[in-house]
Amino acid sequence: MNTLPHLAQAINAPPRAVSLAFTWRRLCLMPPLTLAVSSILLLQPLYAQKRRDAVLQLRDDVSTAMAHISLTEKQTQKLDRCRQTLLLAAQSGRVRKSVSKRDLDAAVRDIEKAINAPPFQADDRNLVRDDIAQLRAIERNQQVKRASR
Repeated sequence: MNTLPHLAQAINAPPRAVSLAFTWRRLCLMPPLTLAVSSILLLQPLYAQKRRDAVLQLRDDVSTAMAHISLTEKQTQKLDRCRQTLLLAAQSGRVRKSVSKRDLDAAVRDIEKAINAPPFQADDRNLVRDDIAQLRAIERNQQVKRASR
């Protein structure tokens, strides 16, 4: 039983005739469908990247502010834990949730309380406040988008 000639016939056979109307309809639907799917897929990573950048910027500015002053051991430990939480929040994605939103919010509140203490310089204080405001604005915009869906 030799199947090689049948295989050669199947490969060399002309393609089936497809109606022109079906092909035209399919071609007209592809661009809008492709645009819709790609916009959905691209918007979520954009939000995640903005949030990640804001969290990392906050962490860097807190580190800089800590370097400019001398803190007590207790203050240093608290801010180090907050910085660690920020780093874990920046690294966590949809697959692995190592830091909950509650933990991140608590860390941001602790940073906000600590940065308002007298030893911090005004410039550093303003940078950290701006970073916190930016992070909160990004999260607020995402919540509004989710609620409107």
